[in-house]
Amino acid sequence: MSKPVRETISDWLMAISGPLLLGSLFLAWSHQLSTGLRTRYGATSALAGVPVDPTAWQVYSGADVLLAVVAVGLMVVALWGGRARRIALALALAASLAFVIHAMAAPPTNGALLFDPTLTPPGYSANAVSSGTGEVLALVALALGGCGVGLAFTVD
Repeated sequence: MSKPVRETISDWLMAISGPLLLGSLFLAWSHQLSTGLRTRYGATSALAGVPVDPTAWQVYSGADVLLAVVAVGLMVVALWGGRARRIALALALAASLAFVIHAMAAPPTNGALLFDPTLTPPGYSANAVSSGTGEVLALVALALGGCGVGLAFTVD
């Protein structure tokens, strides 16, 4: 594969992955209220104001902004590359990838715990939190961006 073709492919991979990563922040990043919990307490005021499927903007206070910066960085490097920018982007992608993998392993929540005194013995209600589509899309976007950056290094 020729150098111009590799460069074009790497730029397109980065250019596509940036908007995908940014878009993932607007999708559900976790299903923080299980079906059982919503069925049992949904009619009460205990869950009022707690989003069932929060976006990254709703559950993170800083990581969401950093992921948005990485998304913009992918688009900027696709348009105005350079070895130093690609190195900085590769480091940011590695950190972002580690963060997203951790978020998939331990899905984020708003800390919604319900204490139920009617349980025997009294305690917190079981709530199985699971990953959302935003995390999966972020993982795909970061993988595409990483492939684009890696391919761009072969052009040098």
